[in-house]
Amino acid sequence: MPVQHYYSSLAVGDRAAAEFQATIGLELHVQLLAAQKLFSAASAKWDGPPNTNISAVDAGLPGSLPQLNPECVKLAARAILALNGQVQRRSAFDRKHYFYADQPLGYQITQQQHPVGRGGFIELGPLDGLDYTKRIGIHQLQLEQDTAKSVHGVYPGYVLVDLNRAGVALAEIVSEPDIETAEEAALYVRKVQMLLRHIGVSNCHMEEGSLRCDVNVSVYRSGDDRLSGTRCELKNLNSLKVIRGAINSEIGRQIDAIQRGEAVVQETRGYDAQNNRTFATRSKETAPDYRYMPEPDVPEICISDDWIEQLRNEMPESPEATLERMMTQYGLSQEDVETMLAEPGCTALFEQSVVGRDPKRVVSWITSEIFGQLAYRSQRLADSSLSAEQFAQLLDALNADTITSAQAKQALIAFMDGEQRTVGELIKAYGWEVISDQDELRNIAERLLEAHPKEVAGYLKGQTRRLNFFVGKLMQATQGQAKPQDASQIIKKLLEARR
Repeated sequence: MPVQHYYSSLAVGDRAAAEFQATIGLELHVQLLAAQKLFSAASAKWDGPPNTNISAVDAGLPGSLPQLNPECVKLAARAILALNGQVQRRSAFDRKHYFYADQPLGYQITQQQHPVGRGGFIELGPLDGLDYTKRIGIHQLQLEQDTAKSVHGVYPGYVLVDLNRAGVALAEIVSEPDIETAEEAALYVRKVQMLLRHIGVSNCHMEEGSLRCDVNVSVYRSGDDRLSGTRCELKNLNSLKVIRGAINSEIGRQIDAIQRGEAVVQETRGYDAQNNRTFATRSKETAPDYRYMPEPDVPEICISDDWIEQLRNEMPESPEATLERMMTQYGLSQEDVETMLAEPGCTALFEQSVVGRDPKRVVSWITSEIFGQLAYRSQRLADSSLSAEQFAQLLDALNADTITSAQAKQALIAFMDGEQRTVGELIKAYGWEVISDQDELRNIAERLLEAHPKEVAGYLKGQTRRLNFFVGKLMQATQGQAKPQDASQIIKKLLEARR
C-alpha cells in the first residue's frame, strides 16, 4: 500500500488569497435509471443480496459478448439535452485498461474518444445562492460501465467482491475547468443533481453512491495562465459538504507547498473529512497508462436527427422554469419548490392535487406528512401507491371538516400501504365521522373536569399547560373524532368559568 501523506488547509491569509487563484473541474459519475445493465440483460438493482444480479458479461467470463442496452443511450441523450449540450450523431466505445479486483474484465468499456454528448453548460446565479452569475461549461458526457463493489471487514485479511454493481450504466459528466471556488463546485453538483432527477435520468443519491464526484484542483498565481498549475484529483467525494471541505483543503495545501518553494506533484488524493485533510493515494494516471483502444465487440452508435428531435420534444419543463413558474403561479417559497423538485414526481403530484385547493396547505402536506412517510418507509414517491386522486380526496375531507388532521394522517398511511377504498369509505369503515355537536363535546368535557379536580386546580393557579392535558383526554375519549381546536375552545371556556 502507498504511504498516505496528510495535509490540511492552513490559514494562508488575505495576501495569499489575493496572490493565488484556483482552477477546478468536476467529473460526475451518475448511475442511470435503466432497468438493465449497460451491456447485459441482468437487473441493474445493485443493492440486493450479493452476486445475485449478474451475467457472464458482468463477471468477465471468456466467450461472453456485450450487447448495448438502447435505454441507456436514450437516458444519456436526455441528460446532455437537459445540460444544453448536443447529442452526437455518431459515438463509439473504448477499452480503458486497469487491473483492480472490482473490475472483472481487466478493463472498463467507456467513451473516452467519441462520447454520446458534447458541449452544454450549467448557469448559476442568485436563485442558486450566488450573488453573481456564473456559467460552467460541459466538456462531454460519456457512457461507461460501473465497477463491482469491494466489501471490507467481513473476513479479516480478505476483501470480498459483489458483482451486482458491475456493468451498471454510468453517465460520466465532465465539466470544463471553469469553476473557481468550492462553493461554485458544490452549487454546480446540486444543480446537476436536481436537473437529472427532474428529467428521470437518475435518482442521484450521493449517500447511496448513485452520484459520485471526482474533483480536479490546481492553483496558479494571479496573472498567470489559468491552466498553468499542476492538477491533483480528489476521488469519490460523496456529499456537498465533503466537496466543499476537500476543495478548500486541497487549495490550501497547494498554496502552502508553492509558498515553501516545493513542487506540486500530479497525483490522486483522498479526503479525510474528520481531520479536514487531503492525503496522497497514488500517482495520477495519464491516458497512456490506461492503454485506450477501440472496443471491438460493441458497434458504434448512429443516431438520426429525427430521433434527437423527437427526444427533445419529449423533454419536460426545465427545473429553473418550473421553479420560477410555481413560485409565481402558486405563491410558494423557493425552498418549498426546490424541496419538491428534489423528489421525482413530486411537482406533478402537487399540480394534479392543487386545483381548487390552497397551494400552501397542499405543499405543507407533501413536504411534511408525505415526505415523512416516505422517509419512514425508505421509499421514493415514484414507488409509492399513493395517487393524486387519493391525496385530493384527503385534502377535501380536511377542508370540509369531515375528518380531523389525525384521521387524515391515518388515511394517508392507509393509502401508502396500498388501500384502494375512498376517503368516504374509510370514514364509514372506521367510524371517523367528526363530532361537531358542541353540546355533546361540552358534556364530555364537563365529565373530564369532574374526574380530574387536581388538574383543574392547577390550571386555576396559573398552570396553563393543564389545558393541553384536558384536550388530550377529550381527543382520547372521542377516539380522535373531535377537532382539536373545538376541544381546546370548549375546555378553556369551562375552566375559565370556574374561576
